[in-house]
Amino acid sequence: MEIAEMKIDDIEKRMSEINEALTDENADIDALNAEVDALIEQRGAIETRANNKRDLLAKIAAGAGTTIDTKEERENNVNDIEKRNALYDALAESIKGRATPEQRALLTTNATGGTVSVATIVDGYVWTDWEKSPILSRVRRTFIRGNYKVNYESSATGAVLHKEGTTKPAEEQLVLGTVEFIGEYLKKWIKVSDNVLALRGKEFLDYLFNEFGHQLAKGIEGLILEDIAESELSVKVTHAMDGDAVLAGLAKLSDEATNPVVIMAKSTYAKIRAIRTTAGARLEDPFEGLEVLFNNMLAPAEGNEAILVGDLDGVIVNFPDGDDFKYIVDETSLAEDDWVKIVGKVMCAAHLVRPNGFAVVTAA
Repeated sequence: MEIAEMKIDDIEKRMSEINEALTDENADIDALNAEVDALIEQRGAIETRANNKRDLLAKIAAGAGTTIDTKEERENNVNDIEKRNALYDALAESIKGRATPEQRALLTTNATGGTVSVATIVDGYVWTDWEKSPILSRVRRTFIRGNYKVNYESSATGAVLHKEGTTKPAEEQLVLGTVEFIGEYLKKWIKVSDNVLALRGKEFLDYLFNEFGHQLAKGIEGLILEDIAESELSVKVTHAMDGDAVLAGLAKLSDEATNPVVIMAKSTYAKIRAIRTTAGARLEDPFEGLEVLFNNMLAPAEGNEAILVGDLDGVIVNFPDGDDFKYIVDETSLAEDDWVKIVGKVMCAAHLVRPNGFAVVTAA
């Protein structure tokens, strides 16, 4: 049976077979790990479809949706679609620098009569990229212009019991640290043919926002993970990449890390899962019920993997110019070769602001 055709029971059965196969000294570890990755991806897809269906049924049960059963309502719906498409065209041509006076006027007019504002259209794409990322959807966002500093509690004495009539307790000893946020541009640029620039309306916006938005969001993810790995606020742990690696990191977290997750490359995940069946070390769950998030930048080379364990609520990403992505369309620089340059960028700074909010586990 192809993996794409498997259901949950089939996946669990095959995972069990792989665990048994890994005990064979002649087992093809790379092939089995690759199959484990594919099985995990298929299981995630099944769970996502099930969750989407459940959410949709809940919305329907709560009365969501509108039944259009009159001529007037159908005509209004058609008019709304036409207005929306006109706004898509205006926004697309504005980004290209080709908007007509009428289109520029449309972009500066408040949304009325069922139309959707430009901000709503752009935010819809941006929110999609953020919500698709389990990392970005968990961090805190701020929109403070310029550079700024965040103070954090480096150390402090705890609360004490004071009985009536006794000497007052000693004053709290508080030591503050500082994290400075200095915004920098994260950029992506491509050159495209005139055919791409000829795309109109929503077709052009889909191409532009989906491609650049996804890559810029991935770039912000990279900045977050890089800061966590290098931050003096994260605790560094040296441990073999085995079934106890995650627990070794978890043990170093502060009490303020209330909702810890595990971030690792898929290859590291597969390697640790495979250890369950070696030399009788049958670990029931090497992740102890913690949610695992994947990012393959944490495994740049064999033997150089890293595992991040911590609470992403302790990370702040600041956007001095807002979190919507800016675009520049340049038709002149490469005009002699019939290419158009498109630059997408966003200014941001990402930092961990919670001491011992993350543990960085690396191999010995």
